[in-house]
Amino acid sequence: QDATGEAPSEHAPPRGDEADAVATGEAAETEKPTATAPSNAGGPTPPVVEAPPEEADAAERPAGDARIEGTVLRAGDRTPVAGAQVAVAPAPQGSRPGRVRKKSYAPREDPPWEVVVTTAPDGTFAVPDLPAGLYEVSILSPGFETATYVERIEAASKLSVRYYLVPLPSNPYRTVVRERGSEREEVARRRISVEEIDNLPGTQGDALKALQNFPGLARSPFGSGLLLVRGAAPDDSAVFLGYHEIPQLFHFGGLTSVFNSDILSGIDFIPGNFDPRYGDATGGVVNVEPRAGRRDGYHGYIDSDLFDTGALFEGPVGKGSFVLSARRSYIDLLLPLVIPDDAGLDATIAPRYWDYQALFDYPVDGGNLSVRVFGSDDRTKLVFAGENDDPEDDRNRFETTTLFHRADLVYRRKLGGWSFLVTPSYRYDFSSTAAVGIFRFKLAAHTFSLRSEIERWVSKRFAVRFGTEIATGQATIDAEAPPVPTDGEGSSDTTIATVQKIPFASLALYSTWTIRPVPRLWIYPGVRLQLYDQPDVRATVDPRLRMAVDVADRTTLKAGVGIYSQLPSVVEWNPRWGNPRVAPERSLHTSLGVAQRLPYGMDLEVTGFFKYLWDLAAPSDRLVLRPDGTFGPESFASTGVGRIYGAELLFRKNLTKNLFGWLAYTILRSERRDTPDAPWTLADFDQTHILTLVAVYKLPKHWQVGARFRLVSGNPTTPVVGAVYDADSGSYIPLQGKENSDRLPPFHQLDLRVDKRWIFRKLMVNAYLDIQNVYNRQNPEFVNYSFDYREKSFIPSLPIIPSIGLKLEF
Repeated sequence: QDATGEAPSEHAPPRGDEADAVATGEAAETEKPTATAPSNAGGPTPPVVEAPPEEADAAERPAGDARIEGTVLRAGDRTPVAGAQVAVAPAPQGSRPGRVRKKSYAPREDPPWEVVVTTAPDGTFAVPDLPAGLYEVSILSPGFETATYVERIEAASKLSVRYYLVPLPSNPYRTVVRERGSEREEVARRRISVEEIDNLPGTQGDALKALQNFPGLARSPFGSGLLLVRGAAPDDSAVFLGYHEIPQLFHFGGLTSVFNSDILSGIDFIPGNFDPRYGDATGGVVNVEPRAGRRDGYHGYIDSDLFDTGALFEGPVGKGSFVLSARRSYIDLLLPLVIPDDAGLDATIAPRYWDYQALFDYPVDGGNLSVRVFGSDDRTKLVFAGENDDPEDDRNRFETTTLFHRADLVYRRKLGGWSFLVTPSYRYDFSSTAAVGIFRFKLAAHTFSLRSEIERWVSKRFAVRFGTEIATGQATIDAEAPPVPTDGEGSSDTTIATVQKIPFASLALYSTWTIRPVPRLWIYPGVRLQLYDQPDVRATVDPRLRMAVDVADRTTLKAGVGIYSQLPSVVEWNPRWGNPRVAPERSLHTSLGVAQRLPYGMDLEVTGFFKYLWDLAAPSDRLVLRPDGTFGPESFASTGVGRIYGAELLFRKNLTKNLFGWLAYTILRSERRDTPDAPWTLADFDQTHILTLVAVYKLPKHWQVGARFRLVSGNPTTPVVGAVYDADSGSYIPLQGKENSDRLPPFHQLDLRVDKRWIFRKLMVNAYLDIQNVYNRQNPEFVNYSFDYREKSFIPSLPIIPSIGLKLEF
């Protein structure tokens, strides 16, 4: 294949200017591949028609003893193309063997006869009983450039070929992750196709970062990737990967997610009113499903940019498949090279991250067994320069470590109308923080979990799902910290230190019914019963109800109401720092939305929501009798309440022809108060207006450009109204005003991305330039005060970040 995007047949001799891209060689007999192409490989394909060859006029076709057979593959990654039409006819006079590259506008006569066959699921075809001679072979398939070759067939011979079709830059088909009916309908479920994930600007092709462009998700500080759903705190939402929760979304600074996006079959973002399958969350849910490895051959890639390098390799194993992937950053290796020792910086930072994934799928006993092992490791070290220049001195450094490793088994089977799921999992988590020799916190946890489900469609109008979720384990906490002074008080020399081993366990039983009383109405009642044992046995019952009605052919009305529960953080219920009597936090979700399908591949969705929260753990200085029989401060009490309300709009142009993108807008208000009679205050992550515009356009010659613009209200802040000088410490103690009564300036940023792809016969090369914050806007993230708190300045967000990457796929 050359720079024009043409891919000749495997045996055709190349031209001189394409010898570097095409293997040479005479025609050779090749074995048929036995693997089956995945349904989404190369885009959806029309069904394969099992029929004998079609001939224009069989009577005029002379009999022969030659045969042409071969395989049609997608150029670049060698994916079999199923359902392609292969037409074989006598070549026009004057034709020469090889690829027909130039279009002829002169009128041409119809061939005396023609044979048309359809490729099988593995891309193979065969045309027997041909007489010797020159033949014109044309291959046509939706979403690919039409290819035409002239082949010479000798008498009593068999010609084995491989044809490589170049995918069109604007594929008229798109991968659909799930269709309606395959999952319980949520009021607002945001879905994104795999192809869209690869093309979004400002995300480096990362699936979870792409979700941050949807309505309902607030902007996180410094692009850190915190999951801020509809005004909720980050810990109020959950991310599930393969039926089990993962502890973190992103590596250091939100640069990329901890799981390779190319191993995902799709992702769902549900900002509220989610199914009873998901629990221990009062905000929203992100559900991520890994895919099985490809079985149509061995494939992989190497992907490098300015931050990290990743590699993937996958292929068949017997009747199953495997995927291996790994990624490692090199920011810690490059920074010393680009920042000289005499740069005058008073601190140096050395972040490093890596992750790995190993997946294995195999059919077992009428079902499918999946084995998944993956993990992530992040370490950051900030070393300060000063009078004490010893880098090993704990007083000169700030270090963080976050890692986890997980191993899953997943077994799925359908039997007699029932669907069964069993998946045990083990996860090890470790996190630590050490700061300037006065603060230390380490948390290590071992978690064993088990989920099982059974599901059955009893009739066309009724289905039921029952499930259980069990989690148990032990956490070890090792912490040391100075006390936190209150307003106007000086510091203390007392240090708080503890080492604790904390066992934990939870059990959940849940069920969801699907009821379709009439063809246009879907009703989903459900309930989740959750038992906790931290620190005492607690139980919650969460009834939930959702519905969807097609009020017109292109209009769907959705509504939901339900109760959701979550255990407070370990700091809030731990007897050492918190109050073991705090109750699970509760939330009422209500939402109403309408989805309208418009012409020209456009969709409009509007959703209104209201959430009320109660039993929130709030700070309390009341003296109480503690469980150990001593008097002390209550620390936390379940007296907090909250309310969140707003609306979301999503106007989306689907991936058709050359353009796709969307406009996402959210308006919300999130308020909290520590006691029912206290005044309402804005929540820490209240962002009144969130506007995101995304557009990607596909150009000829496999060029692509995209842009993203964001405009977001600033986060609330608490102003400092004065300061008190502490003679003992020689520093000023700030006096704060009303909590979150001030707000940072608005955030706005433009991101651009340019892609160029070269498609060779067995290799694809993709080069891209991704620039975040193109005009280098200094967006304020936090307020920085002078030593005496008389003057203030802003700590800006990330500056302009260009990233150049190269991806080699095979």
